[in-house]
Amino acid sequence: MDKIGKKSQRSIFMKLILGFGILILLVMGITSCNFSDIQGLLSPSSPTEIPSVSPATPTPNPSATPNVPVLGSETLILWVPPQFDPLDGSTASNLFLSRLDEFSSRRPQTNIQVRVKELSGEYGLLESLRTTRIAAPIIMPDLIALPRPLMEQAFLEGLVLPLDEITEVMDEKDWFSYAQELARIGDQTAGIPFAGDVMILAYKNDTEDPPPPDWDSVLAVQKALAFPASDPQALVTLALYQSLEGDLVDPNGDLIIGEESLLEVLTYYQQAQAANVMPYWLTQFETDQQAWQSYKERQSTLAVTWSSTLLGSDSPNTTLAAVPTKDSKPFTFADGWVWCVIPSDIETEQVAVELAEYITAETYLSTWSLESGYLPTKPSGMDSWSEVSFYSTLQKLLPSAVLIPDSHLLNELGPEVRDAVVAVLKDQVEPTSALADLVEAIHGP
Repeated sequence: MDKIGKKSQRSIFMKLILGFGILILLVMGITSCNFSDIQGLLSPSSPTEIPSVSPATPTPNPSATPNVPVLGSETLILWVPPQFDPLDGSTASNLFLSRLDEFSSRRPQTNIQVRVKELSGEYGLLESLRTTRIAAPIIMPDLIALPRPLMEQAFLEGLVLPLDEITEVMDEKDWFSYAQELARIGDQTAGIPFAGDVMILAYKNDTEDPPPPDWDSVLAVQKALAFPASDPQALVTLALYQSLEGDLVDPNGDLIIGEESLLEVLTYYQQAQAANVMPYWLTQFETDQQAWQSYKERQSTLAVTWSSTLLGSDSPNTTLAAVPTKDSKPFTFADGWVWCVIPSDIETEQVAVELAEYITAETYLSTWSLESGYLPTKPSGMDSWSEVSFYSTLQKLLPSAVLIPDSHLLNELGPEVRDAVVAVLKDQVEPTSALADLVEAIHGP
C-alpha cells in the first residue's frame, strides 16, 4: 500500500477514536444532567426536594433543604397544583411536608422531589403529562395529584396506571361511598382519594333564621339564592334532578332524562324567579366563583356552592348547610382529588403506591383535611371535625353524597340543560316548553 493510502487509513482511524470519545462525553453529560435543567425547558416550575429527615410531629416551619443523596438512592417525583404546594407556609402544607419527610426517613434511599404545576393551561397538570411523555419521559412524575375530571382523561389516555394489581387500599371499608366512586373509572381503580368536595348551601349564621331545608322554605324566605345558572355543565340543576331520583343513563349506559323529575326542577325555578329568589341576573353566572362573589358582595343572601369554595374563603359569619331538596332529604354531589401513579418500572410504581398509601392514611389525612379546606374521604377522618359548628351537617351529607356525572355525560347533556334553565329564569318560555326543547335537542324530534 502507498504512503498516501496508509496516511488516509491512519486519518480515518484517528477520526473514529475522536468521534467515539466525543460520544462518551455526550453520554456522560446527559446522564449527569440535573432533572430541573430539563424540566425548565418544559415548564416554569421548579422542584422542591424533600429531605431524608424524620420529624416526629409536624413542625411550624419544616425545612426543604436538599439532602445529600444516598448511595444507590432513587428519585421519586410528585406533581401537585399550587393549593397542595408543601412550601406555601400554611398549616396544611406543613403537615404535608412533614409527612413526606417521615416517608423519606423510613426509606432513606428515596429522594422525593415535588414540582408545582398549574391546574390547567399550557403548563397545567394534564397538558404537562402529555408533553413530558413525548419530549422527556425521563422526567415524568411518579405520583400526581389530579381532580376527578383530569383523572378521567389521563386514565383514558393511558397516562396513569390502573392500581388493582398493586394495591388493595380501596378494598378497605373505611371509605365514603363517594370516595370509592371517585377512585374508579369503570371497573378499574385509577387513583387513591385524599381530598373531598361537596355541593352545599352557604348562608349567614348571624341571624336567627335557620337555613331553608326544602324548596318551599327557599320560596318562603324570599332571599336571593345565587348559583351559576349558566354553568355549561348544569351541575346544580342536575343535582336537584338526581335528588328526585332522576336517572341520567339507562342500564345500557345510554343517556336518558326523566321528564317528570326535570319538569319539577324547572317549575321550581319558575316559582323562585317569580318570587325574586332566583332573579334573571343569575343567568350571567357561568362559574361557581362568579356566584360566590355575588354572595360575598351581599347581592345574594344564600348561595349554592362547593365546600372547598366556602372553606377556602374569608367570608365572615358564613357557614354551610345541606342544599335544599324538595322533601328535605339529604342529597348532594361530590367531587375531589386523587393520587395517581404514572406508569414506570415495577419497583418505582410500587414505591409510588407506598407513598400514596402513606399520605392517605387515616391518622394523617384526618388532621390534614381539617386544615386544607377539603373534606374527609373516610368516615374515620371525621374525628378531627367534631368541634366544627357544621359537623352534624357533614355527618348527614358525606354518607349520602353522590359523585358528579362523568365528563362525557356532562359535556353532552350539560349545555342543553343550561339552555332550558336560562330560558325559564329569563321568563322566556314555560317549563313544559323548555323541557320539550331539551328532549328534542338530546333525542331528536
